[in-house]
Amino acid sequence: MDQSIKAYIKQLVQEAIEESAGSLNNLPSSTGRKQYVIANWKMNKNIQETLDFLQQIKEGNGVEVVVCPPAPLLYPAKLYVQGQKKEIQIGAQNVHQEDKGAYTGETAASLLKEIGCSHCIIGHSERRQYAQEDDATVNQKAKQALKRGLTPVICIGETLEQKQQDQTEKVLTKQILGAMDGMDVSQVVFAYEPVWAIGTGESATAEEAQRIHGYIRSVLEYLDVQNAEKVSILYGGSVNENNAQEFASMTDIDGVLVGGASLQVDSFQKIIAVFAKGA
Repeated sequence: MDQSIKAYIKQLVQEAIEESAGSLNNLPSSTGRKQYVIANWKMNKNIQETLDFLQQIKEGNGVEVVVCPPAPLLYPAKLYVQGQKKEIQIGAQNVHQEDKGAYTGETAASLLKEIGCSHCIIGHSERRQYAQEDDATVNQKAKQALKRGLTPVICIGETLEQKQQDQTEKVLTKQILGAMDGMDVSQVVFAYEPVWAIGTGESATAEEAQRIHGYIRSVLEYLDVQNAEKVSILYGGSVNENNAQEFASMTDIDGVLVGGASLQVDSFQKIIAVFAKGA
């Protein structure tokens, strides 16, 4: 790592630690680096539409394909792919940080695991905005997910205002440190989703995304030099079949978290095919 970049990261890390009173913990472990294409359906599709989609979708050929439908559709989706013996994973869009209790409307990680989920999106900007989730909550949810055998897909990203104020690196550093306090970087997947690009039709350029992904990996390297290169970092934010190839060609982009384009089988399948070529 370039020494000037390392010094800059160290400065941002120290500032974030002072603000949050967090701590850095390097725990021994490692995982392989995978390519992912993850569908985040948000609050879309019914049971029949879900089954039709899963019937048509093809497997990833070396790419981990994860479909994250609304919570009521998780179990029927898992039953279908299991019955058809399809190598498609089912993931949740959210999880609660406690495993049981008086939390109306929430879902425990243990239950998600029991019905067959493998992954869970945590810290999506819409959850941060509408449910006021902060970095500490993201950390607690990720720990609970790991405890129950789910792979956390931790979302980070800056707003347009933060981008315009040249705060991107500082915001991302704080989010990463907050999410990873007391955790092993090799156990999670990160998704960089610039808030200004989500659902707007505007995405970061592939070169811009690569630069940010490289920075994220540098922060992870600061936390755990042995495992940082093994962590999958995905890009999300108006990803579609037309720009997927550009993102797939970048060294530090290990897949995509797809919103609107994942609702159409043809579009989603084309995105999978793009990443399967390099898998």
